[in-house]
Amino acid sequence: MSVQMQRRLFTVQEYHLMSEAGVFDKNERVELIEGEIIQMAAIGKRHAARVDRLADLFYDKVRTSAIVRVQNPICLNDKSEPQPDIALVQRRADFYEASLPNSQDILLLVEVADSTVNYDRDVKVPNYARSGIQEVWLWDLEANCLEVYRNPTANGYTSIQKFEQGEIVSPLAFPDFEVSVNLILN
Repeated sequence: MSVQMQRRLFTVQEYHLMSEAGVFDKNERVELIEGEIIQMAAIGKRHAARVDRLADLFYDKVRTSAIVRVQNPICLNDKSEPQPDIALVQRRADFYEASLPNSQDILLLVEVADSTVNYDRDVKVPNYARSGIQEVWLWDLEANCLEVYRNPTANGYTSIQKFEQGEIVSPLAFPDFEVSVNLILN
């Protein structure tokens, strides 16, 4: 007789208690996705440069109307606390000290991926859709393109567009703000 093994999933609260108890090394990069603690990939120079370049652009264009969070956690539900590369969130006087941004606060999420593109596309992006995040950008550095996900449902995003070199895209929350795909991919 075969027995199916059950995974022990964690809540955000348990995840925080583990962190406070010192279960994770101070410099360990982990995130909670659908109840599982995931060790994040190391950030390489190319990935870091692209995130910094994009963050610099966002700071310049939206800083008076949004907070630009770089590799900081967001809370999607009681089982997921990912750390997207960039999150544009509603402005709040306490800068989310009292509580992390949730799906209603998030204007745009950006994941920059080189070695983790399949995980980001197949696990994180659907998780964002189930949480109602209106727009996610996935910068695929290996394929040299930008994937834009919009119109979330419980089964994923109903609008997926691919942008390549020479093209321009604007976030839904900032339609007058044009982003050149070349800026990030070159």
